[in-house]
Amino acid sequence: MASDEPGPGLQYALQARKHIATLRKARLEITIEIRWCPAHKGIAGNEKADECAKIAAEELDTHGVEWLNYDYGGHAEVRAMPLPQSLANLKRDISEKKWVEARQYAGGRTSKKKYHMPKSQKPDGAVASSTKRLASRFYQLKAGHCLTRQYLHWTKDRTTSGCWWCRYRTQTRDHLFKECPEWKPQQKILWAEVKKETGRWKDRWKIRDLLADGRCSQAVLDLLSSTDVGRRVPAEEEDAVSAVSELEVREWLEEQGAGAEEPGGEEPPLFLPTPDFMASAGTV
Repeated sequence: MASDEPGPGLQYALQARKHIATLRKARLEITIEIRWCPAHKGIAGNEKADECAKIAAEELDTHGVEWLNYDYGGHAEVRAMPLPQSLANLKRDISEKKWVEARQYAGGRTSKKKYHMPKSQKPDGAVASSTKRLASRFYQLKAGHCLTRQYLHWTKDRTTSGCWWCRYRTQTRDHLFKECPEWKPQQKILWAEVKKETGRWKDRWKIRDLLADGRCSQAVLDLLSSTDVGRRVPAEEEDAVSAVSELEVREWLEEQGAGAEEPGGEEPPLFLPTPDFMASAGTV
């Protein structure tokens, strides 16, 4: 039990019982009965009770009108209190304040060149209704932290930033959405749909603005679902970066172990040093 103090309605009930007890002691011949009466039927006492209830609901006191005014020697004192709020309403107010703080924090740490902060906090309906993997690729591209060679070069997972489909010098989001010849048919469909929705052709769009505009979301999702943009690194790119031919490895091992096979040779070491051509190949 949170509190044993009477609530707004019980306060009046307790006062009524106290007055009834006082009257019964003072006037034994008086009979007092408490009866139920229908509401909104023109009964004078009930109409007065409804009027008092409306006044209590409009006051700034969470406990009702009986807590609002105090009479100390003929001087009424008004206690200013906030409007009553439910627990769910309080939780929502706290959440909205956190949203504002999070937005300000993210805005201060985000590059304006790569990411355009949306005006609304509401999620994009087209992206929300797509599959989880497709939505993940969309938001990765939107944030700029995606499977492009420019980003992988920035994270030092690639030695160069060139496009792995057309060998253009830098594989950016703009290149993949506008220029890469590997996805020309899909790009034409994308920009035709964008122009239909917004009236602007691709030369008037920056990719950060395209991904932030809800009118273009479905067209971008269609392109992502029909291409490998932001999905994975091509197999040939993985092989070129991480793999060395088995022949090179076998020849190197034979060279390292040739002296150990001769009579009187020293026992080969347990761990062999990394060959130069493997050390310079890079990692995935």
